[in-house]
Amino acid sequence: MHKITVISKHGCHLCERAIQVLESLKTKGNFELEVLYIEDDQSLHDEYWLKIPVVKLDGKDVFEVEEIALPDDCNQKLGQLVSGL
Repeated sequence: MHKITVISKHGCHLCERAIQVLESLKTKGNFELEVLYIEDDQSLHDEYWLKIPVVKLDGKDVFEVEEIALPDDCNQKLGQLVSGL
């Protein structure tokens, strides 16, 4: 099973949208969803605070904020990611 991780921040509406889209796609792909918050881990904060949300597939960065900030891009790109699993 694949693991999709979202690097997030509490209260980030772009992060929340990415998480919601991935939650809705869980039935279409074989993946586990994990959410990590930059407030809980200093190393995540230092690396990602200007890039969130970041979507990782099996530990590798796939998308950063500028690639999935718009709702249509978020839906389309995350849908394509999941359909390829």
